[in-house]
Amino acid sequence: MKHSFDLTFYQPVCKAITLLFPDMIEVVLHDLKTGRIAWIENGFSARAVGDVSLLETENYASELSTEGTIGPYRKSSLDGSSLKSVSAIIRNDAGDPIALMCINVKTGDLEFAGALLRKMTDFEAGTEGTILKNDWRELTNKIIEDTLKDLNIPFNKLRRPGRVEIIKRLLRADTLSARGAGDYVAEALGISRASFYSLLREARDQERHGLQ
Repeated sequence: MKHSFDLTFYQPVCKAITLLFPDMIEVVLHDLKTGRIAWIENGFSARAVGDVSLLETENYASELSTEGTIGPYRKSSLDGSSLKSVSAIIRNDAGDPIALMCINVKTGDLEFAGALLRKMTDFEAGTEGTILKNDWRELTNKIIEDTLKDLNIPFNKLRRPGRVEIIKRLLRADTLSARGAGDYVAEALGISRASFYSLLREARDQERHGLQ
């Protein structure tokens, strides 16, 4: 029994993928029978339908994962910009490989944005300065932020032990001696004043007995 499959069925799929990130994604559909490009959507690699597939499909079978994919792997476009690529095998109803769909994503702008964000959010050691040290509110915020990072929990998962730990650190930093600090911390932790003073007593008791 002869099995066939019309690769034009996949043209809308190629189009849909590129619509997610216009101008950033190229989808190339390789016909494994002819060894040529059957379809290309949002092409930015100077290739066209009918071109020989070349290196992109050579030895593809040896690189396939058990899920039928290759990659992600790194490539470069003609202009030297970076691409992140992944390929997926397409089979007919008999399970025979008939096509390889390759998705190429431009990552240059994303890498630049990532580097910029890292520069904006990274601080050199010892750069807090006297402004932070003299503003107990800012110091309180920083202690809460650092404690959440150390405990590896998001704020919405914060429970009593975590709140006690925050208050213990605030005690060590002597921020709670400032006027209005109790109300400020209670509001920052999303608890009532009564709950804050209950936690404060527990924190002081643990500090007094050297408990962690």
